Amino acid sequence: MTQINAGEPTPAAVALTRRMDRSDAFRAAHTLTHLLDWGGYRPDVIDVLRVAEFLTDGECE
Repeated sequence: MTQINAGEPTPAAVALTRRMDRSDAFRAAHTLTHLLDWGGYRPDVIDVLRVAEFLTDGECE
C-alpha cells in the first residue's frame, strides 16, 4: 500500500480548521438552547459555549 506524506499543515489550513471547529460548536450550542426544555429559562448561546469550554478544559488536566 502506498503511504502519502502530506507534511505539516499550512498556517492557513490550521486557521480554517479552527474556524470550522468554532462554527460547529456554535451551531451545537444554538441547537441546545433552542431545542431543549429549560423550564422557562432561556440560556444564551455564549453561556452554553462557556460551560462547554469549562468542561473541556477540566478534562484536559
